[in-house]
This record gives sequence, structure tokens and C-alpha cells, in this order.
Amino acid sequence: MAATATVAGTTIKPWREVITPHRDVLTGRFSSSEFAADLHAVATGTARDAPEYTDPTQFFARTFLTSGLNELLRRAVQRLAGQSGSPVVNLQTQFGGGKTHSMLALYHLFSRTPSHTLTQGVQDLVHEALPDAEFSDKVDPLGDLDVRRVALVGTWLSSGQPNTKDGRPGIRTLWGELAWQLGGPDPTDRLVAYERVRSSDELGVPAGEALSSLVQDTIAAGSKILVLIDEWVAYARLLVGRDDLPAGTFEAQFTFAQHLTELAKTTPGMMLVVSIPASDTLDNGGGGSALEVGGPNGMAALERLQQVVGRTADDWRPANNVESFEIVRRRLFEEPDAAALADIAAVSKQYIKFYRDNTGMFPSDTTTGGYEARIRAAYPVHPELFDRLYEDWSTLPKFQRTRGVLQLMSHVIHALWVSDDRSPLITPGTVPIGTPEVTGEITKLLDDSWKTVVEADVDGETSTPAAIDAERPSFGNRALTRRIARTVFVGSIGTVGTAHRGLDKQHVRLGTAVPGDALSHIGDARELLGQRATYFYEDGDRYWYDRSASVTRLAAERAAGYPEADVHAEITDLLHLDARTKDAFSGVHAGVQDTGEVPDDGGLRLAVLHPRLTWSQEKTSSAAVFAAELLTRSGTAQRRHRNMLIIVCADAGRMPDLDGVIREYMAWRSIADDPESLALTIPQANQARTRVARLKAAVDVRLRSTFTAALVPAQEAAGHPENSFVRIGEGRGMLAERVAEKITSEGLLVRQLGLALLHMRLTGPLSSAWATGHVRMSDLWSWYTEYPYLQRLTARSVLEDAVLSVSRSFMWQDEGFALAAGLDESTGSYIGLWIPGDVPEPTIVPDTWYLVRPDRATTQRAGETAVATATGAPSLAPRGAPSDAGAIARPAMVPSEPAGQGDQSAVGQGAGGTRPGEVMRRFYGTKTLDPVSYVKDWNLLREELISALTAADGTAIEITVDIQATNPGGFPEHTIRTVRENADTLGLDQKGFESQ
Repeated sequence: MAATATVAGTTIKPWREVITPHRDVLTGRFSSSEFAADLHAVATGTARDAPEYTDPTQFFARTFLTSGLNELLRRAVQRLAGQSGSPVVNLQTQFGGGKTHSMLALYHLFSRTPSHTLTQGVQDLVHEALPDAEFSDKVDPLGDLDVRRVALVGTWLSSGQPNTKDGRPGIRTLWGELAWQLGGPDPTDRLVAYERVRSSDELGVPAGEALSSLVQDTIAAGSKILVLIDEWVAYARLLVGRDDLPAGTFEAQFTFAQHLTELAKTTPGMMLVVSIPASDTLDNGGGGSALEVGGPNGMAALERLQQVVGRTADDWRPANNVESFEIVRRRLFEEPDAAALADIAAVSKQYIKFYRDNTGMFPSDTTTGGYEARIRAAYPVHPELFDRLYEDWSTLPKFQRTRGVLQLMSHVIHALWVSDDRSPLITPGTVPIGTPEVTGEITKLLDDSWKTVVEADVDGETSTPAAIDAERPSFGNRALTRRIARTVFVGSIGTVGTAHRGLDKQHVRLGTAVPGDALSHIGDARELLGQRATYFYEDGDRYWYDRSASVTRLAAERAAGYPEADVHAEITDLLHLDARTKDAFSGVHAGVQDTGEVPDDGGLRLAVLHPRLTWSQEKTSSAAVFAAELLTRSGTAQRRHRNMLIIVCADAGRMPDLDGVIREYMAWRSIADDPESLALTIPQANQARTRVARLKAAVDVRLRSTFTAALVPAQEAAGHPENSFVRIGEGRGMLAERVAEKITSEGLLVRQLGLALLHMRLTGPLSSAWATGHVRMSDLWSWYTEYPYLQRLTARSVLEDAVLSVSRSFMWQDEGFALAAGLDESTGSYIGLWIPGDVPEPTIVPDTWYLVRPDRATTQRAGETAVATATGAPSLAPRGAPSDAGAIARPAMVPSEPAGQGDQSAVGQGAGGTRPGEVMRRFYGTKTLDPVSYVKDWNLLREELISALTAADGTAIEITVDIQATNPGGFPEHTIRTVRENADTLGLDQKGFESQ
């Protein structure tokens, strides 16, 4: 299976153009043993074709001196040079944590290789360890040291068979092998040294004084001693419960260990280095790795060794995580040159900028300068990939930290190189998990059942992520879903069976995203993957894979099995819940599929059609056909109030998406509601609840985006009513609220009707009725509810408010009307005629009242005035106005009379009265108007004074408006600005604000 090349950010240089893998990695000609440091093979000269391990110069050239390794070597130089230093060191690290490699470094450092041939880093640490020593072409304090190196590797020593290899005389025990190697390179000297402990070796009891004597003599002869014991636990565990083995008893091992540590401690020039597997006491709070320790017997050996060695040894760790990154990079890639280092720095800055530009979407530490340094140190591997391997995968029993990472990454890099991967960094999302080599490495750590998971839901050519990417070009162009799946899988391996499985959202993004990715697409792709993958789990904001199928497949089967009627019933139930909010409507009717379900009572009705009735541009769509019938029929009767009907239905193009998410919601809800009978595990039950919560939100979104087709009755004055399409917004709010808001903004629903618009309808579409001189209020409201060519009002109160607003009109004779409480059919006169300006003003307009044309009203009022004048009536109060209309007698007024007649004492007395024969040529008067009801006061002045004055031929009138306004607290700036602008526009002769 070929690795899938992923698409990187278009402005960032791909890693393959910056740094090159070592040739063996590049060509794929490496083996597992390439990364398996073997102290025994190096010490015995059997490590062929591996000069990077056997040759000290090449070894140090490819070894990164971590702070821990540097310190270890410095201490060793000081100890064996006769200075201070640690006599006993315990290399206690995690499985694969660099113990053996550190021992090899010690072995090669004291190989008498000239120090000037080693790397500068090694030379520097030697100079630091021996600051007073002289170094020259002839003097080399390190190379001149004669160190007897003893390498004891427990996995290569037999506890049940005497060793006769390479001339050995049947050596049985560790102390026998130690004595043999102390003899030096010459076989004869080795045999002589062994003879000194032969009896103890043959009896299987620790050599004690004999071994001490051998050590002292060796030191006295000018040599130093370095004893390296690797895999001691593996050797000692074979002795538990046995007393019949040549190697001696289990107890004898620890007597020897105690003696050896004390001997090293008290002997200048001798150093003992032991490797013991890490225990949870040091790393996690408990016992060691069960795999490396080797079961109960191994645990017993480990505990005893820890007790014995721990009394005198310095514990040491080879590298922190950042240094581990550097180790791996050096072992897998060529050293970058200056140009490459500049590119690496540029890539690091671009990633940090990407993380900072999206603060909150990634872990908080990714925006710091420290994380930028980590990217540079780990390049071209993203620190997140190393974190997952070192922090999570290292908890797996079979995974060796350094060696395991090297083995896995060598396969990953080779596969990416062959596939021409163009990513800027190697991230968890770019790990080609589907390639046989990488899958093989993973299944070494886990059982074969994970292959099914990989092929089905992670990285197979026919996997779920690949299918989603193929269906969605915006995802597939960047292999987005597959990158997400790989990231989650890499984050799942090390957390299987733990309390905190997988990754949270921020780390999923971190392992997936490259600069240039749309982060919203990552969320969308992850959501689709969760809906369709069989082995993908989610709980809250955490995601992981597991070998056991999630309930996704069961949910998918249930979702596909629901009849359409059940799905429609679920949608209808949701519409009914939504219909509880009515907004401007008298009623909201959900799931309508019969014309009789929507009342025809004159109230504004919102009919939400049944989901089976969908709308499309075709006039023959099921919703369009039914809506046309609903507009004309109400059950078996004709629909009368057509202008009070709004219809909303599902968009046919969006209905499949709603259908799908409703099915998923129903399926997951049924699973979450029945965990016991389904025997769900806790993760599966949590997954079901999480999916229900997510799908409930998705259903709400889909419901709002699907029921967006509004059909609103429209009609030309001479045409027939028909439904007109309006698209409803998908924003927040209940359906009735969104519908009312939309049609109001389009002018299709009126919440407040202006007097001018009402008058335009009376003189326009309703002109034939208006020509009779009046319109009954009940008829007018009925017409507004029936005919779509009139404005659609939310309620009768809107019309009533418009009618009552005529009392505030200066121009009522041009844009308004009068009101009457009734009509005398026999005489054609209006009963209780009210003309704007009459007091009191009506507060309601009953159905029995009439709107009267201004000319008819003024004619009747003139007649009434004439009659009152002729009869001397004291009042022109309207007659017959019912008390419930708020009518009370208005103040008595003097009817106008011909000039020169009437009670002249009523006017013109400002100068002390009128003298006989004097001609009155000028009238003046002032009145303070009520600032609230000034329209009413003005109308009275106009009708009773101004009209009387203008009736006399040759009268010229000048009317001056004097406005004075005060505000103790001072007028606001916006008021001052508005008044000044309007005063200028209106052309006021004098104007201004004053501070006093």
C-alpha cells in the first residue's frame, strides 16, 4: 500500500528540500538490529557491518552528547584518572531509554583511542574533566589511560551451562567471567586471573577476598578498571528458586553485588556501572516494566538489586525529551548546513505565527518561544509526534523509548520520502500508518486486531477517512480527514486502557494542522469521521480509536432502518415544539398536510407544512401544489381571509441533509437510552451520550436551514391571489420569529400602518367603495384580511391605530377622513360625526363606525353650523357619539357671522372696546398651545378663528409660530445638532440656543 502524500502549506518549504535522511534510511536498507546497541557484540568483536557501533570515532560522530551522557562520561574520566567521580552508577531508565548506548560510550571512551580523533564535544568534556592535564601530540591523558574494561551482559551469559567460548575454562558465574576479563586481552593473562577465583566459581559462591585481591593487584600494576554490567536482572531472575545451577544461587548474586559495589567504592581507579530497568518508583510511582523485568521472578531480582546497588550508586538518566529528539534526528538525518538551518528557523517561525494567529485553538505552550526552539531541535519531526511517542507510546510494554522511536521513524521517513511527501514537518497526521512497514512496527507493539482498525477507519485505501476525502474535495485536496485519523490513531496507541484515552481537540488540531489549513474544516472532517467510523470513539472533547467496534455501526444500521414516516414524525414533533413561540402570529400550525388544519378566522396564521411536502423552483413541487390549495380552501369551505396566511415548508434540496441527521439523532438517542440491554461499556455509553448532545445541536441547525421556504400570498389589484416565494434566514430564534422578521423587512407584514398609506388604499384599490362617501370599519378590516393587494397587518389593532392617528394630522382633509358612529339611511347624514380637532378624541373604533370622506364630513358640519346659527344653538357638539367611544361635549364656540354683526364685545376689546363708527382693520391674538396635544389646539384655532377671518374678502393673514423650550439640565449634543440642522432646513427666521 503506497503512502499517501499530504498537501502542505503552499508558502512553507517542504522538509525534504531542507534536510536529507541518512542513506540507509533513504534507501530502506536498514534492519531492526541497526538500532539495537549490543554491548556484548561490541566487546567480543562480533558486531560486524556496524562501524557506527564498533569504531569509537564513528560511534561518537553519530552520538549526540546529551547533558546526562556528557555528565556520565565526565565523571568516568575523573574517576579513572584518579580524581573525584562516581564509583558506582546505576543507569536506571525506562525500557529503551539509552542504557546500553551509554555503556557503549563508556566502553569506547576508554578504548585508548587518541582523544584528538574523537568529536569536539568529547574532547571538550575530557578537558573539562581534567583541567590541569597537559594535552599534546605526544601526551594524551585519555588515550594513555590503561583501562581494563569488563563487559558483562546478562542475556549473553548462561546460568545453567559453563562457558567455554574463546578458550574459557568452563566459567560458571559472574565473578568468574569478571576475573577472566580483568586479565586483559592476552588469553594467558586471562587464564591466570581466572585461576585466582576458580574455586569460588566452581562452587558457585562469591569470590570475596580472592576477587578483591585480584582487583587490588590490577590497580597496583598501573591499570584502571571499568566494570559494565548490563541486563543483570535478566540473568538473576533465572536463579530464583533454584539451587542446582552452575551460576550459584539467587542469594549468592546479591552477596556478590554487595561485595562488588563496596569494592568499587573503596578502590580508587575503579568504576562500576550497572543498568537496571526503570521502576515506577522512579518514573511513575510503582514496579518496573513487566516485559523488561520478566514477570514475578524478574520483579524479585529487580527489588533486590535496587536495594543493594541503591545504597552506594548514583542514579543517572541519559536524556530528557528534547535531547531525545536530537538523538533521533542525528541518527536518522544528515547534519543540516547553514542554509538548511536558516530554512529550519523560518519554518519554525511560520508555525509559531500560525499558532499565535489562532490562539485558543492549540495548546497554550505552542505560542511560546520555547516551543519554537523545540520545533528547531526536532526538525523535521514535529514535537507533537515525539511527545506522543515518548510520553504515550513509551508506556507500552514492548516499546523501547530510543530504539523503538528510531525503528518506527526510519520506516515512516522512508515511506514519506518514496511518496514524495511535501509537508513542511513530519506530524502525527503525516505518519503513513497504512504502509506495510509502519503497520508492521505498530503490530509488534499491539496485537494483529489493530490491522483491521487501520484498514477500516484510519489509513486504508478503502478506509472511512479516504472515502470522506474522496467525497469532499475541500478535504481531499489536503488529505484532511486521513490526517485527522492518523493523528487520533497515533494519540490512541499509548493510551489504550488508560483513564484518559486519546487526544483532546487542541492536540488533534496540533497533530493535524499545517499553516494554510482552514481550522473549521478540521472540525467538520472530524465530525464526519465520528459519524461514520466503526472504531472511532469520542467522549466530551476527547477522541480515540479502539479495537472493539464502537456503537457507530449499530447506530448506522438503526438510522438506515427507520421508515420515512418515523423520520417525518420526529421532524413534526420538533416543529410542534418550535410552534410554541408565536411572535406576531395568532397561531403557528406545525406539520400541516390538510387545509382544514389552519383556521380561517381572520387571525394571522403561520402554516408549517408537513416534511413530506417540500418546495423547489418547480411549480409542481408538492409544497407548491398544496400551498395553492391551502390558499383557497379551509377544509370543505372556501378560504376567505387569504391575506392572513403565511406558509413555510422544507426546501427540497436541503431535506436530505435534515433526513440524515434526524436518523442519526434518533439512532444514537435510542442507544443512549438503553445502555443496559445493549450491554454497553462505559466508553460506549459515554460515546452515545456525547453523540446525542452533538446531534441535537446539529438537528437544530439543519431544521433551521431546511425550513426556509416561505410562501406568501400576493395579488395584483386585477389578478388572482397566488403564493410568492421568500427565503427565510437561518439565524437564531424560533421559526415564527424568523419568519415575522423576514417578511416584515420585505414589507410583506405591517406592524404599524401610517395614515397616508391607509388613505392611499382608500383612494386607490378601494376607491369604488370610498366613492360612496364612507367605509364601514368592519368592511375595511375584512378587506385587509381578504385581499393580498392590501398591506398584510398583524392584527385589527394595527388598522385601528392607523384610523385613530387622523386626530394628529394637520392635513386630514387631504390625507385623512372623519369618523361617524352611525349612518341615517333615510337622510344620508352621519350620526355622531367626529372631525379631527373635535374633542374629546375617540380612543377606539368599533366595527359599526364609519370612515367618512372629508368633503362629506365638512359639508355636513357646515350644514350643522348653519342650523345652529339660525336657531341660536349654543353648541356644535357632535350628536349621537356613544360613550364607549370616549366622546364628551366639546367647548362651545360662536358660529361665524357676516362682518359687522354679532356680539362685538367678544372680540376687539384689547384697546378698550369698539367706538361707534370705528372700522376694525386688524385682529391679533396669542394662545399657548398644549405641547402634547398641540395638533388638536391648532385645529381648533384653524377652524374657529382662521377660517372665520379668511371668509371676509380682502383679508391677509400672517401667522407666526413662537417656540420656546427650556431644559434645566441642558440639552444633549445630539439634540442640539438635530434641532439646528432641522431649523436651517425649515428656514426659521430666528433661532438659537442660549446658556441662560
